[in-house]
Amino acid sequence: MRKRSIISVFIILILSFGVMTIGCSRFSTNQLPEEMDKIKLEFVSKSELPEGSGYAIKLKNGSSFLIKQNTVYISYPVKNGNSGDIQNKAKVEAVGNKLDIRPGEEIMLNAFIPDAFDSDKVDKHRLQYEIKGYINEVKDSNHFEQSGGDLLH
Repeated sequence: MRKRSIISVFIILILSFGVMTIGCSRFSTNQLPEEMDKIKLEFVSKSELPEGSGYAIKLKNGSSFLIKQNTVYISYPVKNGNSGDIQNKAKVEAVGNKLDIRPGEEIMLNAFIPDAFDSDKVDKHRLQYEIKGYINEVKDSNHFEQSGGDLLH
């Protein structure tokens, strides 16, 4: 009888730990869009060089989630005649990133766009961005992407 109660206590502890672990790692998909809006990129400075332009950008994690393995890209939009702009497929990855960015944390990123991207069809006065990463844990269901135009204004 004593052996059975020890096993019961052990099973209860394992189940309790499992429930606690699941509860800590899950998040509501309803809060995800609202929280993703709290992840911001902010233009800090631009350096003009003969070879191209260097950019310093601040990534702010204002969300309540841990950002895992994110990647930040920047590019100039491509002019598409009178119908506006389209996203440039030639992107530059920012350097200085971290694997884990905690809630409330800010990091500085740097990127360099060479003049090879210079063209009449490229709008060098606007800077587009794209962030890809994961929330709390690296798994498909936690993947997020965010993009936007004009970091310079």
